[in-house]
Amino acid sequence: MDRAVIFGASRGLGAELAKQACAAGYPVLGWGRKEKALAEQRERDPLFEYRVADFSKSFGQDEAIRYLLGSEPFSKVFLVVGGGPYGLFQERDWPSHEWALQVSFIFQARVIHALLAARRLEQLILVGSSVAESAADPQAASYCAAKHALRGLYASVRAETPDWDLRLFSPGYMDTEMLPKNAAVRSKGVYSPSVVAGELWTWSLTADYGGHRVYPPHPT
Repeated sequence: MDRAVIFGASRGLGAELAKQACAAGYPVLGWGRKEKALAEQRERDPLFEYRVADFSKSFGQDEAIRYLLGSEPFSKVFLVVGGGPYGLFQERDWPSHEWALQVSFIFQARVIHALLAARRLEQLILVGSSVAESAADPQAASYCAAKHALRGLYASVRAETPDWDLRLFSPGYMDTEMLPKNAAVRSKGVYSPSVVAGELWTWSLTADYGGHRVYPPHPT
């Protein structure tokens, strides 16, 4: 049976993506930190199961990887988890930057490495950023650094293993609670996470094998 796992399913794009997948009849295992939100999603949809983990910690990453390697293979794996502090780089304490790097890049790199080594995957889709992965992103330096690294990792692994369905989805900034109300990018326009999730889910069903999708491109 086709089934999907979504890392970062408790809110934002990941939560909307879980709704899209369940509506399409896919059983979904959602991972996230917000147990209340995950439990509420479970109450709304019997196709949704969940697990709670903190991917900024090595033990949370270890738990997720052990599960992926020990369970029946998932037909789709989405790595939506990510985030970072807002403000001048030097004015935020180092642990907040380290958190951003762990959840936005290190965890993704570990999952790719583990699944490639074990040959346990049909499709894996990374979620980047049409802004932060390719240009300077003032007030979001550690998040930007992680997204730059994620895009570089994606391109390099695709060059090494072109027969593997590893994809990168790069949305513009979305109107979620994770984006600060005073973030400068809000003045350029932000997008509905439900609309972006619909585009991501539809794209995952296409034959764009190993592709990179930018949707929607962020205004310059």
